[in-house]
Amino acid sequence: MHSCHCFAQSRKSRGGKRMSGALFLVSIGPGDLSYLTLAAQHHLRAAEVVIGYKFYVELIRPLLTDHQEVVGSPMGEEIERARQAIALAQQGRRVALISSGDAGIYAMAAPVFELLHSQGWQGDAPRVFVTPGVSAFQAVAARVGAAIGHDFCAISLSDLLTPWPIIERRVAAAAWGDFVIAFYNPRSRERTWQLARAVEILRRFRPASTPVAVARNITRPDEQVTVTTLQALDVAAVDMFSLVLVGNSQSFIVAGHIVTPRGYATARLHEATQGDSAERDKAPDAASSGVRALYPITLTRFTDAAIVVCGGGKVGERKVRGLLDAAAEESAFPRIRLISPTATETLQQWAAEGRIEWEARPYAPGDLFGAKLVFAATSEREVNAAIAQEAAAVGALC
Repeated sequence: MHSCHCFAQSRKSRGGKRMSGALFLVSIGPGDLSYLTLAAQHHLRAAEVVIGYKFYVELIRPLLTDHQEVVGSPMGEEIERARQAIALAQQGRRVALISSGDAGIYAMAAPVFELLHSQGWQGDAPRVFVTPGVSAFQAVAARVGAAIGHDFCAISLSDLLTPWPIIERRVAAAAWGDFVIAFYNPRSRERTWQLARAVEILRRFRPASTPVAVARNITRPDEQVTVTTLQALDVAAVDMFSLVLVGNSQSFIVAGHIVTPRGYATARLHEATQGDSAERDKAPDAASSGVRALYPITLTRFTDAAIVVCGGGKVGERKVRGLLDAAAEESAFPRIRLISPTATETLQQWAAEGRIEWEARPYAPGDLFGAKLVFAATSEREVNAAIAQEAAAVGALC
């Protein structure tokens, strides 16, 4: 009742001055109107003007009345929609600006508040009300069971507004941190390689059996949901209408549902019957006071070990040769990444043969996420010191 009173007063005068209207940032959920909250319905009814992406406007059309002004616009005009909604609300209108899912997740809340900030907004003129909504990743997680039972994050793979190196670093950090990950905007006609690259990064940190859900048009009449694994994921079958949900190292599939245990202690009950897939995550604490007692070290359990060699000169070549020789003795298959703008002919040959992965660029902070063993073999002392410092921070031997 209090909110209704506020809306009714929005166009009355106070001290002879006309008050501003109200701007409702309405979250309409993933698509099916049954997921629309009561608060969102209330704000839609209170609005004189409804603005949104035209496809979303049609989704809520059954809830609108003939007395409301409806403004639909194409995809890509988000900033213009935000400007229009703010301007109308500042003129004293009650405006609903709609977003799918939750307005605060890759939607209209952020651009609205950014524009208001640029205008020196003081909290009124207009007043802004944000209604939370059921996001797409919540709907997908519910559809497949209990996929987000532990820590999770959402990452958009669209590099339209965010540079790809930043996105890739976030993917690596989330993978190293063992988060359940919801990938928004995973693929489109123009963006065909980003999801494949993200999957490549994930495979460095998680077993091939990691559960994955691919959901297209979740909660809508043509909904499609597939439960698969990281190894079997068909990247080409994913499009711009899809959301990809990747489990963590403890997630498992039961009767077509994805389960992520609430704690790692309970997850071990499942591991007892499925085999130990977490051994690769056991890294010594390189920052501990007793780290020097670990040297010299004997390298074992090489398969799938993440190893980074920074430096492509003779020293780097010697380190890589030793790693390859040790791996051959164990018939193991470690993942050896060489990070260096240049490399010796031998290193280049090993890269061409697929025995190592060569990234022809200088070392950058964040390159060591997920590494178990690191070699600082550049010719620059300061760079080597930075590499050693990051290795200690991520718990890698160096």
